[in-house]
Amino acid sequence: MSSFPFQSSFRKPYKLLVRTEGQYIKGKWVNGEEVEQEFTASIQPLNTREMDRLSAMMQGRHIASAVKIYTDFSLQVAGENQANGTVVMFEGGRYEVVARSSYHNGVIEHYRYLAQRVK
Repeated sequence: MSSFPFQSSFRKPYKLLVRTEGQYIKGKWVNGEEVEQEFTASIQPLNTREMDRLSAMMQGRHIASAVKIYTDFSLQVAGENQANGTVVMFEGGRYEVVARSSYHNGVIEHYRYLAQRVK
């Protein structure tokens, strides 16, 4: 992706957690470990209308907190390929990516993700 000088001025470094592959040990499933990686993004809280839309998309499940993430980094979305979504660390909380919109129009190529707070 080509980069514009102003493109990264709103982005800051954040941490995300990538889970390594799990495995069966003595017949029991053991989850993989979480490995921290750094990426750059602009992360902002959702407004009321966006929260309502996300709640409807999540079939009415209670959502305590959610954010939108703008980045050119590809993140895993929950439910894709039978996998959990990427967990992004923001203001001391863990947010799991639950939706993606792609913007690849040749101007400022990026993704917009929605992520909900998880324990």
